[in-house]
Amino acid sequence: MAIEKKKVAVLTLSQYYQKGHPKEGQPTEFVEKLKTGVKLHTIRTNYALWAKRAEQINAGQMELSIRVWSGQPYRSPQVEVARLTKLGVQPVTIVRGSADHEPSVFIADRLIDRGAERLSKNDGLSYFDWHDWFLKGKSLFEGVILQFTDMRY
Repeated sequence: MAIEKKKVAVLTLSQYYQKGHPKEGQPTEFVEKLKTGVKLHTIRTNYALWAKRAEQINAGQMELSIRVWSGQPYRSPQVEVARLTKLGVQPVTIVRGSADHEPSVFIADRLIDRGAERLSKNDGLSYFDWHDWFLKGKSLFEGVILQFTDMRY
């Protein structure tokens, strides 16, 4: 009797702040924050893709492998730091208003009170680092929140 191997969806976390971010090249500490429960989710683009993957993961047909690059991204092997058999997804839209106002955050088309502050904290970033990651030079971000825990907005 052959053992059926589950499909694996791969999600990579950045170990360092991206090029163009004010903290470019500095450690994000995402792996430690994930393991200690500080990083409850990550935010990505492509809601449709991740909703389909989450459906398969939650049905037991697939697992989520959370990984980091062992060295330079795309030029080194990946190392698995966690494996999940449950994944929550929520569509998110972030709209930057005027410079003196916090961005508006809509999750599943519902305006979230203190949304940017809450999203940044639960994503393992300071508000300013989060803002520069997702909104620098943009006024709109549309994507998906990938929930590692049962917490939902």
